[in-house]
Amino acid sequence: MKPAQRIDSLVGATVKIQGNVEFAGGLRIDGCVCGNVAGRVGEPSTLVLSEQGCIEGEIQSCVVVVNGAVRGSVRGTEYVELQPKASVTGDVYYKTIEIQLGALVDG
Repeated sequence: MKPAQRIDSLVGATVKIQGNVEFAGGLRIDGCVCGNVAGRVGEPSTLVLSEQGCIEGEIQSCVVVVNGAVRGSVRGTEYVELQPKASVTGDVYYKTIEIQLGALVDG
């Protein structure tokens, strides 16, 4: 399963969220989230973390695309893509993974 082309929700670059986020569909994070980010159980979900985005907490989604910083575990039930600027401090769980040159994982 590749990432969905459609983004339903956006966390802008100037936004900082304190607390957990639950979503369905496509979510792009350009800002920072201090809390867990999870796709709604039983619904398709795609999380895209841009180069300037950061998450301090656990991630769980059907599809996870990371190009920013994550401090916490990443769980992609279908597909995980770590792009060149990705930096993950935590464990990565996946069914299928794509890691591009330059991505860092410390887990």
